[in-house]
Amino acid sequence: MSTGGYRIYLLEGDHIVAVKVCDCTTDADALLKADAVLQSSIYAAVEVWNGGRPVGILSKPPEER
Repeated sequence: MSTGGYRIYLLEGDHIVAVKVCDCTTDADALLKADAVLQSSIYAAVEVWNGGRPVGILSKPPEER
């Protein structure tokens, strides 16, 4: 478990178009926050990082892109 500043990168293709920073206490919390950010965005995917450690990638189904 890691704490602190997680970064949520919004992706267009393989390019980062925006970054959101969130303070979460667990990876699971950060992924839930990232999913909410993804669902309210126009972008197809997000990557979640904690420092230099990748946490996960989330993407919308093709029909929602």
